[in-house]
Amino acid sequence: MEQGINIGKLFGIQFRLHYGWFIIFGLVSVFLATQVFPDTLDNADDLKLWIMGITTSLLFFASVIVHELAHSLIGRANGMKVKSITLFIFGGAANMSEEAETAGSEFKMALAGPASSLGLAGIFYVLYINLNGQSPELAVMDYWLAQINLILAVFNLIPGFPLDGGRILRAAFWQQTKDLSKSTRISTVAGQIFGFLFIAAGIFIVIRTQDWLSGVWLGLLGWYLSDTARTSFRQYTLQQVLKRVTPMEVIDFNIPKAKSTQIFGDYLTQTPNGAYILVDDGNDPVGIINRHSLKNKDILKSKPMAELYTPISEIPIITSDTNALDIARRMNEDKIEIVRLEGKNIQSGFITLDSLIAYMNKLPVKGITEA
Repeated sequence: MEQGINIGKLFGIQFRLHYGWFIIFGLVSVFLATQVFPDTLDNADDLKLWIMGITTSLLFFASVIVHELAHSLIGRANGMKVKSITLFIFGGAANMSEEAETAGSEFKMALAGPASSLGLAGIFYVLYINLNGQSPELAVMDYWLAQINLILAVFNLIPGFPLDGGRILRAAFWQQTKDLSKSTRISTVAGQIFGFLFIAAGIFIVIRTQDWLSGVWLGLLGWYLSDTARTSFRQYTLQQVLKRVTPMEVIDFNIPKAKSTQIFGDYLTQTPNGAYILVDDGNDPVGIINRHSLKNKDILKSKPMAELYTPISEIPIITSDTNALDIARRMNEDKIEIVRLEGKNIQSGFITLDSLIAYMNKLPVKGITEA
């Protein structure tokens, strides 16, 4: 489940604030109000500086939203599904449920974000030039926003996956080699190398200049880049494996059966499973009880199973030509934890979120350094 606070929708895309975002928003606001603006505006009072700091911080994160929205809209125009955009402590991220199908689509989607940031940098710089002699307060805000958007564009163009530059690098190798896996591996290694360089640079800054703030922040960025590169490669590898997994390989044949007259609490104690099949007197399934979706379990413990089940007819159906990746995506998008496998010449049954996770945990998906 995605963590964060929903703040609204734009172009059909849900926007969220991760709880960690409030930390970085506060730090940026404090930094601007106490360090950046006082050095430029000698006569500004504290209230004005704080208003400027908070406003500029909000405009900066609005710029991050524009950056991610550019990715999302271009991605959607090229057939990729965009679920949401989340602002978090290291910036923003667009949640796309599918990868690009072609190198060209990947290139256009990846380039859209830095291009939008460069455009914003130009707009804020033009505003700075025009306001410099008229409103020093607005001018200094625009100048900082022009700088930070330029930095955002340049940083994201670093050729290391999963940054935009890494995706551009992957698209270039993909176009040349026609091998997405090899291209992903190359761009991921590049991402890890740049991550380690950032960490080394952060340590160097701390040792040589005692600038702990810059050094630690650079080190954290390096750690984030290296870790995200490794995690993204593992996710990509897992997706490629799941595309080849059939429903029969993840079907749950061990879901315990329960009679409609049994009390939920008694059965829960005897068989602490994630799901239960409710059967009639002839031992034929009539419904499913998914304990994970039940709220107030303590209150429901005294209820008979017959009052808690979901009828079989309401369980979403998948067919034998559906792969495990599509099943996982459907569960995630529809917020469901169980589907029913039906079709000719196959054994019908149920696939639960628990059985899917258990199967994935057994897969030999290794990290980038081992794969």
